[in-house]
Amino acid sequence: MNVAAKKPITLTEKYNYINLSHIMESIVSYKPSNPLLIDKVSAIVFWRRSADFNNSTIFLPNNICGFGLTLSGEFLVKSKTSFNKMPAFGIRNTLIKPSEIITRGEFLNISIRLKIPNGMSLFTHIPMNVIYEGEVTSLNDIFSNQEINILVESLIGASNDIDKLKVLEHFLVGKLTGYHSPCFLGIINKIHETNGQCNVAQLASYFTISERTIHRLFNKFIGINPKNYINLIRFRSALRFATKTKKDCINTAIDAGYYDQSHFIKQFKTFSTLTPTQFSSTIHSNKVSDFYNL
Repeated sequence: MNVAAKKPITLTEKYNYINLSHIMESIVSYKPSNPLLIDKVSAIVFWRRSADFNNSTIFLPNNICGFGLTLSGEFLVKSKTSFNKMPAFGIRNTLIKPSEIITRGEFLNISIRLKIPNGMSLFTHIPMNVIYEGEVTSLNDIFSNQEINILVESLIGASNDIDKLKVLEHFLVGKLTGYHSPCFLGIINKIHETNGQCNVAQLASYFTISERTIHRLFNKFIGINPKNYINLIRFRSALRFATKTKKDCINTAIDAGYYDQSHFIKQFKTFSTLTPTQFSSTIHSNKVSDFYNL
């Protein structure tokens, strides 16, 4: 995706700013300021598009799980034959497959990105494998209708981004319900430290727990099985290596921990629906969004 990056603006709450005014899109990210959220929320992202923005965009699978509130316009995700409207206030499963999206109308979406995958489990007692049974879950199925109505009305009534941030942070702090066990956090850190170059049996041995316990932790806190999550992190690492080294994706396969090219190509197609060569072509790479992906 071609962007014109500008110097970050000076307000301390904002740590990244990409102005895409030439294609009528802007993405502004804010750090949380509340001490109770700093280690849980990586960013609160304001995503705006003009009604004239008609291009479709590809989001690749990623471990930056969170939830979003579309305050104006519509957010649509492509199925096999058409684009389907998503709930205005919801959480999408971004862990398994890519999605092609479009927006309609004067679009404003506020997304809460969570540091720990899946940090959403810190704000509800509902197991993540239940929340992620489908492609998308409405926030009204996680929180009460009254809570969501009050939140949305307060966000719409807030006059600027800073005031909207205060509203969101107040809501998030009020919904904190628990914590992740040190064992679970250790497993997640190990997967990321190794760039996905590990397996469930190795993790079980390293942490002296059973594989069944690891699967139970992932059902509760992540929503997919640990093998799929490990494969996702390895895939993301391959993309990151390719971006940093400017190499073709397929030349980073061994660096990213894949046994051979055929194994890499199979995994790559699982997470992108394309071969590495197809993905690297301009027609596809220009559609991949910077919003989540790189």
